Amino acid sequence: MPAVEAPSIPLHDPGLALKMEDRKRPAASDSTNSAPPSKKQATASANGAGAAGGSGSAGGSAAAKPHPDADMPWRDDLERVQKDAILRQMHEYKRERNTLESRLKAIEKSAAYHDDHLRVIDAWLKQLIDEIRVLLLVKDDQNQEQQQKEEEKAEEKEISSFPTSLLFNQTPEFENHLHDHASSIKSIISALISRSPKSSTTAVSDLQAQLTSLLADHKATQVALAKSKAEKQQLEERLDAASLRYMVAEKKIDRARSITVAKLEKQDILGSQRKTSASSFSSTAAGAGAQISQGAGGAGGSASTAQRDAAGASDRVRELEELNNKSKAILDKQKEQLEQLEAENVKLLNQVTELNVKFTKLSDEDYAQTDLFKQLKSQHGDIIKRINHLEAINVQLREEAQTLQAERTAYRMQIENESQAILNEKENQLAKFEADLTRIRNTRDELLADQAIKKALIEQERNATIQSKDLLEARDARITALESEVERLQLRIDGLKDDGTGTGTGTDVDGLDLETLRTNYKTLDKQYAMLNQELSSMQQAFRKTSKLAGQKIADLQLHEEKVQRFAAEKAKADQKYFAAMKSKEAREHELMALRIQNSKSSDIISQLKDAETTTRSLLSNVEKQLAETKEALVTAMTQSSASQQQATEANIAIQGLHSQISELKKVASSKDSSLASAQSASRRYEVEIENLKMTVSDTKKSLESLQNRGSGNQSDPNEDLRTLIVCTVCRKNLRDTVIKTCGHVLCRECVEERLTSRSRKCPNCNRSFGNNDYMRITW
Repeated sequence: MPAVEAPSIPLHDPGLALKMEDRKRPAASDSTNSAPPSKKQATASANGAGAAGGSGSAGGSAAAKPHPDADMPWRDDLERVQKDAILRQMHEYKRERNTLESRLKAIEKSAAYHDDHLRVIDAWLKQLIDEIRVLLLVKDDQNQEQQQKEEEKAEEKEISSFPTSLLFNQTPEFENHLHDHASSIKSIISALISRSPKSSTTAVSDLQAQLTSLLADHKATQVALAKSKAEKQQLEERLDAASLRYMVAEKKIDRARSITVAKLEKQDILGSQRKTSASSFSSTAAGAGAQISQGAGGAGGSASTAQRDAAGASDRVRELEELNNKSKAILDKQKEQLEQLEAENVKLLNQVTELNVKFTKLSDEDYAQTDLFKQLKSQHGDIIKRINHLEAINVQLREEAQTLQAERTAYRMQIENESQAILNEKENQLAKFEADLTRIRNTRDELLADQAIKKALIEQERNATIQSKDLLEARDARITALESEVERLQLRIDGLKDDGTGTGTGTDVDGLDLETLRTNYKTLDKQYAMLNQELSSMQQAFRKTSKLAGQKIADLQLHEEKVQRFAAEKAKADQKYFAAMKSKEAREHELMALRIQNSKSSDIISQLKDAETTTRSLLSNVEKQLAETKEALVTAMTQSSASQQQATEANIAIQGLHSQISELKKVASSKDSSLASAQSASRRYEVEIENLKMTVSDTKKSLESLQNRGSGNQSDPNEDLRTLIVCTVCRKNLRDTVIKTCGHVLCRECVEERLTSRSRKCPNCNRSFGNNDYMRITW
């Protein structure tokens, strides 16, 4: 069979098709591939077979089917392959979704950490300012403020000369973060410097030394940070590589777990074995069919009718003798086998009776010698030891449970008190954060409003500049029109002057000469061109000015509409404001009522807490009583279980013996059935062997008779050989074409003559055949 490639599976989504093609296994190109051939290859192979047989007619091509997999048995396999691939892709999407969710959670945690960090920095800065204010004991006297201003002006130069790094100009994020606190920090530090004695050079030197040491530590931390970042990048790259390997391994595992892939591999292995066996069988069958057809054709045209009758009678006699010998050998062998079976049957009946008598009355010694009894006895001893050990442990566990119960109640009370305190603290923090949030939102809204106003002003200025540009273009067009008009009028004046200096009669055209007519024509042509240019520029200027005027009118209308709409919105806003004020007053009254209710509810909660403590004490007492009752129940259950154990041991022993008897019966029946099947198979094989021996002896005899007959009839061997290979229809051409439907061999011309005359039947057996039902053979 020719090696073919597996057909590609059609998919609707091209992206999904690419991913699924990457996930598929590569199709093997050798002969072991069991996938079905595609439509084009199947038709090509069929046409190739027809060409080898010699069919050159145009009707030899088969009709093409609408779809290659419409009526094929592997259509369900293709659907299963598609479903498995889609399922694997869905699993991959699910894994990607899980990884993205884990990454999102990690990012949220880091964002929360950074927010907390920023809040801590804000609190630290506020605490720093407060402590400095406490140290300075700032007073709000006017005289002190004036003195401080004079000193600040005098000391700004000294402060500016100090190389500070607290502003972080290189990092815009930190600079923006410190912008809100910059003014207060500068004022407090400047006041601190003003209070410090100016002549203390030692303190300044100490501060500079501390500053240099801190800068050195800062540089060291930067180096360590860069190192840690590099290590982090390397670890991330390793993590990406490991995750890629993990994904590839998961894909391979999913593909290996697929039932359809395993089934296709199994079909591939079985298909290769079938191909090899089918090829060997087809080659042998073709050779045997050719020999049979040649022998049949030769026998039909070589001997006469009398010789055929004599040969037929001798053949019948030989066949009868062979059958007689075969039947005698079979009968003898069967008699021997029957005698053996009868003897074995007697032995087996004696064994069955002995076993029945033995199993009806089994003694206690037989039961004691069984493996199951010994195993149960050892297990029973182990269980008794284990029960004693568990009872001792149970006493200890009861005492520990009582102590742990008391500790649990105390710990529960402590945890509840701590959780209540933490909850109150968190509620206070939450209220503070909500106030900060509202303040931040208000500032954000104000900034957004300012931004919108500035954008509107910029857009108006942009529109004004565009309109001014359009007016300038219209003015330029008008200027060009006026210039063309001036040139046209100048030419007209020149023409009038020429007419005055000429003949003196401007209306008489017949009396003018050719030169004057030419000059007049040129001037008129120039005036016409200038007039056209003037009209075009005027038209352009008129269009632009009319467009700008229309835009101005539309802008004025929109402005008036906006003014009216804003007035209406203002009235509505005033109404909403008054309504909001009324609702605010109502909410304030409700808030007062709720506060009164909250105070009452706090009293009720304290009463409930007292009641809860009493109930907990009662609960501890009840739990102690429950533990005592459980202990009594456990002792009673142990006594009942011991009595039940004694009863179940006997039942288990009886059931084990019954199961052992049933298993022995099954084993005996299975061995009897396997022995009977093996004996029947051996008897059948012995009969076949005897039959084959008789056929071998008969064939040897027939071969000797044929050799004798051939040595006695040596009149014309060439003629006999010629009749074997010459066509039986035309008696002149060699037989080189075989008909596939019946196996008879004719010549090529006879077959084609029957096809062209539409008598498409075999001349030997009258079986019909078609254009592709014959094949060329070689001798």
